[in-house]
Amino acid sequence: MTRQLYFLGIGGIGMSALARWFHAQGATVAGYDRTSTALTQALESEGIEVSYKGDVAALPAALQADISSGQNDRWTIVWTPAIPRDFALITALTEAGFNLHKRAEILGELSRERPLLAVAGTHGKTTTSTLLAHLLAHASLPVEAFLGGIALGQGSNLLLAGKGHPRPWMVAEADEFDRSFLTLHPQYAAITSIDADHLDIYGTHASMLAAFAAFAGQVKPGGLLLHADTASAISEAAVETLSHSTYGALPAGASMEALGLAAAYSTVDRNPTPSSTTGLAQFTLHLQGHPPMLVQWNMPGAHNAANATAAAHLAVCAGMSPAAIPAALAAFPGVARRFEIKHHQGQKAIIDDYAHHPREIEGAIAAARLAFPNQPITGVFQPHLFSRTQDFMESFARALSALDACILLPIYPARELPIPGVDAQGIGEKMVGCPVECPPESRFLDVLEKMDPTVLLFMGAGDLNQWIEPAWDRMNPAKTTPTINTP
Repeated sequence: MTRQLYFLGIGGIGMSALARWFHAQGATVAGYDRTSTALTQALESEGIEVSYKGDVAALPAALQADISSGQNDRWTIVWTPAIPRDFALITALTEAGFNLHKRAEILGELSRERPLLAVAGTHGKTTTSTLLAHLLAHASLPVEAFLGGIALGQGSNLLLAGKGHPRPWMVAEADEFDRSFLTLHPQYAAITSIDADHLDIYGTHASMLAAFAAFAGQVKPGGLLLHADTASAISEAAVETLSHSTYGALPAGASMEALGLAAAYSTVDRNPTPSSTTGLAQFTLHLQGHPPMLVQWNMPGAHNAANATAAAHLAVCAGMSPAAIPAALAAFPGVARRFEIKHHQGQKAIIDDYAHHPREIEGAIAAARLAFPNQPITGVFQPHLFSRTQDFMESFARALSALDACILLPIYPARELPIPGVDAQGIGEKMVGCPVECPPESRFLDVLEKMDPTVLLFMGAGDLNQWIEPAWDRMNPAKTTPTINTP
């Protein structure tokens, strides 16, 4: 691979981690993205050149010179499918003879040189992979991690092993979008969930399951861990029976055998209140062959206990002592936009969560009720993609109806054009038992102020987090300097 790389879509969470890795290795790295964001600004502050103009004149001078001279083998061009193939820069580079490589291809090449720990799933993979990287680092095991979120406490989506470790463990999210995960062949891997998603890519849930089964078949023998909810569907979709272990979270007193759990599980009270003395959530972690361990930490919800269980199992496979896991989980600072409590003062709070799938919304609301018992939860949801909204209109409405009140923002289109008749109002019309407002963004703060929320839960994968600070100001018009903490 060349020592000069240009990233088309460098501001994406996965692309930026890869760009940071090559930059840390001393390569020349530059890239394009549509708009300036906190992430692209961070890349620039680290010495990576970022352009926001999609034309050849904005490319690095050395790359422009190679295009002019017909020299097309000194730069590696990395491309994300989030940028359309007819984009002007892609056309220019292709006509100049450059080959475009998907991010997944490059990640696959890197993983062939290192033992890989991969986490796949339609949701849960960012939290689980970040937890796994945290556990290994806490245990002083060499690890390099390419994450799909910003790890709080480090402020980065990349974890480097440091010098002197020629073959550290590599932790990576195995992304199902565009079948990217089929470039990976992990030594150990977990599949957290396989709910229908990305149907704009797969067409049907069955096609998506077949891709997950193919990925599962690429895991080294004895290295596959499946959430109990995924095991039967993956096995049915596979050409032949896969050897795997299972994990999950179950209510206290439930039968592990009845749910088919074998390798690891956690017992969680479905209706607990945080510890009155510590303010922390808690669950009991069971790893096969080891005594139960009580975990107290800052991540409420059964879904987070399950994520921690998967991460703990993979960490032990990588050499971590099970006895060190509770303390390491207690020290986990969290992931940006994964149930991140941005403000909490008195009874009022704002939570930022990336939930953009009905199952994720269910988990976020349940976690909010655990973290803030007996308080009304108001949700702000920004649907992500017209196609996903169309596919899951009914499911979104059912999940959001569990709120005490809801504000639906307009759909965040990302890479898509509008679909006639598909809008946020369609979700609101199907919600039951929950007051809902569907204002334009220009009226969002006024509607919010009239609703006078106590706990405000932002949910979505778009840009709705830009409203968090203005919302906090409206919730606290006479506030003093707010405190930021966790429940």
